Amino acid sequence: MDIMTIHITRRDFLNGALLGAGALLLELPAPLRLFAQSQPADGFTGIGDYASSNGNTTAVIDAFKAIENGEYKSLSSEPADISESYDIVIVGGGLSGLGAAYDFMKSSPKQAKCLILENHPIFGGAAKRNELVVQGQRLIGPQASNAFGIIDRPGVPGYDIYSELGIPADFEYGELPPQFKPLDFDTTNFGYRLWFDSKSIGHYYNGQGQGTPGRWVAGFWEKKLEGTPYSEKVQKDFLSWRNITDRYYDGDDYGRWLDSMTYKDYIEKILKLDPGITRYADPVLASVVGLGCDVISAYAARQVSMPGFPEFQGHRSLRNSHWHSFPGGNDGFSRYFIKALIPDAIEGKNKFADIHNGRVCFPALDREGNKVRLRLGSSVVRVEQEDSSVQGKNVTVIYLRDGKLYRLKARSVVMACGSRLSRKVVAGLPVSHIEAYNEFHVSPILVANVALTNWRFLYQLGFTACKWSSGFGFGCNIRKPMYVGNYRPPLHPDKPVFLTFYFAFNQPGLPIEEQGESGRNKLLGTSYAEFESMIVGQMKQLFSDAGFKAEKDIAGIILNRWTYAYVNPQPGFYFGKDGKPAARDVIRKPFGRIAFAHAELNGHQHWVAAVEEGRRAARQVIETF
Repeated sequence: MDIMTIHITRRDFLNGALLGAGALLLELPAPLRLFAQSQPADGFTGIGDYASSNGNTTAVIDAFKAIENGEYKSLSSEPADISESYDIVIVGGGLSGLGAAYDFMKSSPKQAKCLILENHPIFGGAAKRNELVVQGQRLIGPQASNAFGIIDRPGVPGYDIYSELGIPADFEYGELPPQFKPLDFDTTNFGYRLWFDSKSIGHYYNGQGQGTPGRWVAGFWEKKLEGTPYSEKVQKDFLSWRNITDRYYDGDDYGRWLDSMTYKDYIEKILKLDPGITRYADPVLASVVGLGCDVISAYAARQVSMPGFPEFQGHRSLRNSHWHSFPGGNDGFSRYFIKALIPDAIEGKNKFADIHNGRVCFPALDREGNKVRLRLGSSVVRVEQEDSSVQGKNVTVIYLRDGKLYRLKARSVVMACGSRLSRKVVAGLPVSHIEAYNEFHVSPILVANVALTNWRFLYQLGFTACKWSSGFGFGCNIRKPMYVGNYRPPLHPDKPVFLTFYFAFNQPGLPIEEQGESGRNKLLGTSYAEFESMIVGQMKQLFSDAGFKAEKDIAGIILNRWTYAYVNPQPGFYFGKDGKPAARDVIRKPFGRIAFAHAELNGHQHWVAAVEEGRRAARQVIETF
């Protein structure tokens, strides 16, 4: 592990955060082993079952670079043939892949067999967790995928999955002890709560001149932007943007009309609001769909509940919010799927607490005899069918594992990985699919979980979430902890907590593809120590006056680098343009015995969409059996 730039040495960290962990540490890796497993490129990775898989690991990134460079188009050595036969191979063990496997398990003949090939060291894709023990308290936070709404009504997308898996509709959360002043807390990431009336969200503005201190503004909306540096006209524009009730188009093709323009054009040309609104919205939108208002479809902005549309509901009371987050974000859903597919893979019974808190039994995942097997650390490098008709007998799948290439045969394949991988490894793609994939632009994101020994400095400010207008990143928050079984971290200003940061890499003004590539270069070209220094520096600027001291308040920082996190739905993504069908509709059509199940196909990526794309693709290939 790199020596932390704030001078928390390995010894300090062990003494202050881990050696007092008591009984909890008996269930987790020993500290010395924990640090021995850390890789310099990945930095500190946490502990527990997810410690070897924070974001896209170095091994995954290197394998993809080799695929991009064409190293597997012609093989220098013959892959080892595996004497296994599968009816379906699913490439990707994220929520799309798990959804596909779930539909396969329900719908396929009893004797049919499925193999999931996942390139990371653990299942879940972006729906994974970070874990850490600080001063005896176990902390769990999301690596990326986060937030869900309770689905308890038939007819709502995802209802059948939600109910069949047995996910609860009621949850218990920690509460501040009564001696403390009341605060509003996120139960998910704070972007959803940014539009509510809440004095617990602080907006920070830099000083107007050199040496001039910055200032915090609380009650951004309820005080009608009082205290902000915006002019009176811009303040009025902000309020108009948030409270619009009129639709600015009368045609029946309202969605297609919105999809014909960027959100920037919608704000500035249709609503005729100040460009300052666009600048405020840029990082918020980028944290949800990867890039900002200048390149993202206005229809996408409406889909992710940005203001400016009559359907916008973000001005409702925070207390009416029905959004939630499991302790590890949407890893709760991936764990539910794994428990349903391979019951022995997670310790304990098929109960809410056991599914979330049980250790992963890795040998059970790829056990012979399973109807569904899951093979970790397996990067698929080539998928090729004998012919492109549904009558073709076999699809050849070649994958890399532990530095060796292996080859197996399957009756069909579901590509439940990202679009960038599919278009590189599927051989013989038709021109229609190649051209459609050229319309998929993908950008990175960095999610950082900062383990704090306490959050007294935030309490002093009266904030649980913060947004700033310049510097590194744009916002951070602490979450109200969901209680699950014996996982009951206290909600107390003097107790440990994860402070989560989301860093997008949008660069307004550049072409959409260039923004994604430039962002990836920054994400991968910046060391752990450099990111750590920027995060700590930003926290010092924001919180030092409230008593923040990095040396005593930070116990550790876990970085989750996602190189192809978000598809960036540009105008035309949803409905097509220039008389051509939407690219996503083209990709949803199978290519012979290969079907495609990217979460990206929805545009706005969320757990229900990911699962439904996987289930649709599974049904498409099952029909060829």
